[in-house]
Amino acid sequence: MNIALFLDCFIPMKNGVITSALQLKEGLEKKGHHVVVVAVKVKGYKSNDPNILLFPQISLDFGSKQGFGLGLVNQKKLNKFLKAHKIDIIHTHTEFGIGFGGRKAALKLKIPRVTTTHTMWEQYTNYSPLLGIKPLFRGFFKLYIKGTSVIVAPSIKAKKHYETIVPEIPFQIVPNGIDVKKFKSIPTTKKDIENIKLQYGLKKEDKILIFVGRIGPEKRVGALMDSVIPLCKKDKNIKLVYVGDGPDMETLKKKASSVNLEKNFIFTGFVDWEQVHKLYSISNIFVTASLSEVHPMTLIEGAMCGLPLIARKDYSYLDLIENKKNGYLVNTDEEMTRKIEELIYNKTKLKSFSKASLEISKKFTAENHVNRMEKLYKKVIAYYPDNIEKLRNPHLLD
Repeated sequence: MNIALFLDCFIPMKNGVITSALQLKEGLEKKGHHVVVVAVKVKGYKSNDPNILLFPQISLDFGSKQGFGLGLVNQKKLNKFLKAHKIDIIHTHTEFGIGFGGRKAALKLKIPRVTTTHTMWEQYTNYSPLLGIKPLFRGFFKLYIKGTSVIVAPSIKAKKHYETIVPEIPFQIVPNGIDVKKFKSIPTTKKDIENIKLQYGLKKEDKILIFVGRIGPEKRVGALMDSVIPLCKKDKNIKLVYVGDGPDMETLKKKASSVNLEKNFIFTGFVDWEQVHKLYSISNIFVTASLSEVHPMTLIEGAMCGLPLIARKDYSYLDLIENKKNGYLVNTDEEMTRKIEELIYNKTKLKSFSKASLEISKKFTAENHVNRMEKLYKKVIAYYPDNIEKLRNPHLLD
């Protein structure tokens, strides 16, 4: 198959969408498929790869501080590029400029389009109040999704949310995956652990919690700090490491300072993906209070590093966290405090939950993701355009 992936972000940026799309590209190419990428130009990236087409962008941000933008698509150039590569199927990973370019191209060239819903945009009103106007955003989404053969939902939560907006479109659930060999390409040595702890002022006796992701309000990073503060007041060796960057960074630093706990909350800023697993390796528990996730790659990463997971109860975590087996799904922020305290001092449970996380993470490999997507592409091409309804079959990818 000849496949085109469309996204409104690109390397050297780092986020779950880029990771998922590029892992998919590499996995499909290993299986003998031809894959091209259509994305935006990002400062710091240079390439003459004939299989990558980049368009200029209007810079936005959404708190990432990495250069996210709205792609300015030259539709004629795009259509010519897709024709030259004899594309059989388009896969859009974005609802914005590049995504609309993919929509128009699919209609013009009369080829099927698959769309993945990576983000719950209605949770991001802090970045644009327009996202909170449901009729406006949902009307925009319906326009974007029109003509899609099937929507790929990374989780039950994404499927439940978006099928209320566009019930006329078939859905298939394809969970995200991580390339374990790449993620752990550089083994973490005992010396590495010592150096990282030294770098961030962490001691051997510290009990380390970790959060990895955008440091923004939609992730409820402030609520997470509030859940941990009572524990830090009782035990100065409890530390929470925030890995990532975002608009709430300075606010959190000030909050930690206001309660005299500056040394208990560590902020790493942006960290290269190849180094993140080392930070997981020094940690005892992955914690998150976010309720805006779809299917978070960071929790998969944490599980692959053998971390117990504690999160607010949400559909996005249901297949990642098996309650009381590899972590806890809690109903309130106060319950999160109690469960962290219960687990952090229980060496037997920490060891048992760690082993279970490693086992559960095996379901979420890049290989599994690629295999399911390959199967879906073949079904879409076979059923397009007259038998699209067959794509509703819940056992389609079994």
